[in-house]
Amino acid sequence: MKQAGMPGKRKRRGISLWSVVLAVVVLATTGVGFIAFAGSGESSNRVVSLDLGEAAIRSFTITTLANGELEAKNQLEIRNRVESRTAIVEIIPEGTTVRRGEVLIRLADESLRNRIAEEELSVIEARTNLENAEAAEKIQISENDSKLRAAESKKAIAQLTFQQWQSGDVVRQRQQLQLAVERAEKNLERLSNKYTNSKDLFANDFLSKDELDRDEIAFIEARSTLKTARLDQEVYEQFQFHKDAEQRRRDVEEADAELDRVIQENEINLRSRQTQTANRQRQLALREDRLAELQRQLEFCTIIAPRDGLVVYGSSVQSDSRRWMNDGAMTVGTEVGFNDLLIALPDTSEMTASVKVHESLAGRVRPGQRVSVKVDAIDTTIPGVVSSIGVLAETGGWRDPNRREYTVKIDLDPESARDADLRPTLRCEARIELGRIDNVLAVPVQAVFNDGPVRFVLRPLANGRFQRVPVMLGRTSDTYAEILRGLAEGDRVLIRNPQAGEVENPTAWDPELLSVAGYVLDEAGKPQIDPEVMRTMMRRPGQTNGPGGRPSGIPAGGQNPEGSATPSPRQAAPGGADGQPRQRRPAGTQGGQSSSGG
Repeated sequence: MKQAGMPGKRKRRGISLWSVVLAVVVLATTGVGFIAFAGSGESSNRVVSLDLGEAAIRSFTITTLANGELEAKNQLEIRNRVESRTAIVEIIPEGTTVRRGEVLIRLADESLRNRIAEEELSVIEARTNLENAEAAEKIQISENDSKLRAAESKKAIAQLTFQQWQSGDVVRQRQQLQLAVERAEKNLERLSNKYTNSKDLFANDFLSKDELDRDEIAFIEARSTLKTARLDQEVYEQFQFHKDAEQRRRDVEEADAELDRVIQENEINLRSRQTQTANRQRQLALREDRLAELQRQLEFCTIIAPRDGLVVYGSSVQSDSRRWMNDGAMTVGTEVGFNDLLIALPDTSEMTASVKVHESLAGRVRPGQRVSVKVDAIDTTIPGVVSSIGVLAETGGWRDPNRREYTVKIDLDPESARDADLRPTLRCEARIELGRIDNVLAVPVQAVFNDGPVRFVLRPLANGRFQRVPVMLGRTSDTYAEILRGLAEGDRVLIRNPQAGEVENPTAWDPELLSVAGYVLDEAGKPQIDPEVMRTMMRRPGQTNGPGGRPSGIPAGGQNPEGSATPSPRQAAPGGADGQPRQRRPAGTQGGQSSSGG
């Protein structure tokens, strides 16, 4: 019997020794206390001290983890400025340290040279067309001057002709007609007297009948001539004068209208020639600009280093999604498009960390917050501060289209970064300090469980089992959770998942404990947060509200607290196979990020 009992005693000694070692470790990290260890006969009914933590007044820092990569704060990006797609025909090896003026990349330029040759012929043709248009414009100006002078001369002649007729021809015609009338009157009077004398002489037989007849005929002709002269004078005054006057005035008006027409036609023709010349000038300018642009594009095919620096290919510094879209690292033959990143010349003397923060945390990150950045490749932690937060959220891509993240830039300490010999694109993990909570009642975050809307801890009883004690959480970190209601300083709590049979009444709640913690029972007998407690916490001085206006520690619809930096523990499901809360992650840890509050 003794021999049979010996192994049991050695086994109990081994367990005790291992428990002591674990106790020292846990005490150093979480600050949990010890209780007396019972004898071997009652070990199944007593709690190992390593499994208990203490509700105490503590101060702790709230942090969150974010992953990303290093970038140079000042990085000169060299992009493809050739507008058409082209291929690399020569490229400097990546990692080369270059001097200003050295050739970095040569791009294929054969198509550009062909286009330049064609455009040069177009420029010559456009210049010839412009010269022809300018000559035609000069000829048009000369023709306009000739037509204008002819029209002005014609108008002047018409006006002089009218004046000549009015002042000379009319007077002369009237005088001639008046003279004819007077001559006919005198001749009629003379022949009338002669005819009268001839009749007296014929009556006295001094004149023959023939002579009398001739005198009578002459008298009749003279009388007719007078009538004709008077008729001519009357016709001229009543008709011919007005006809000639109208004709002369019409000639003057027609000459004046002709002058106006010539002036308008000259303006139209000259404007047409000037427009044609301007069009030819614009065509030539467009051709010359296009030729100059093609020549600039040809210059862009040879990329020169604008400054000294370390050569890093664009395929190495661009985002993961862009890397996945590319065929791999750039090499001779790689096709590139306009504005593609070809080479980066980073200034490694000043480095930044670019990390992704989930949208639920982005509103709590502020410039100036302290950060510890761990660089995976060199296993070094470097201090830094948050410099900026992205304005727009980025999606998780095709792998997780519903994920929204913000880019946070972190300036690293220059001296520490220089000593660490950092390079861009090195993967890193940043621990961002979101805030600090001083002198609050807190328990280790591993001690917090949840059952529906109720957060609770497990407090040890005298019989070695645990009682579910509801609590109201405040702000949490990756190590501690602030207790607003439900516990007192010095209370002990379990900091691990309970085993089967360790929880006293695992499906029932003590109404008094619920009330102390700020919960009430609804009409169905299910616990929920007391609305008055909710309003009180929302008015709590310095309380940081989460999304939806809820203060930190208040579950949304009885679920996760919005004050935590990451989701809360998984909801405990009473009534399982063992009647205990299911295995869960510690409060405030999920997906590699630490929880926070405040």
